[in-house]
Amino acid sequence: MQDETRDRWMPLAVAGGLALAGVALYRAKPEVLALPEPEVLDEDEQNHLSRAARRTRDGVARFAPSNIAESLGRSMVIAGVALALTRVLDEVAAKRR
Repeated sequence: MQDETRDRWMPLAVAGGLALAGVALYRAKPEVLALPEPEVLDEDEQNHLSRAARRTRDGVARFAPSNIAESLGRSMVIAGVALALTRVLDEVAAKRR
């Protein structure tokens, strides 16, 4: 019986951990997860490959988050809340049977 109870409520502990880790990551915004600023290149040093790489990088930077920690943290919070909500709704549904 004790194992069954633990197994039923363990997802809430995991959900809480996910949400807390997500909030911490979102708030801390570690610099290591920041998108680096492009380096200034001299016009005479740029070849075709350098210009193509720069255009591609600038295109990606338009929709990429400035700090990946924000997106990752937000996703972890959403996953934690979804897991907790699902587990609680499972319990409510089981009590109704």
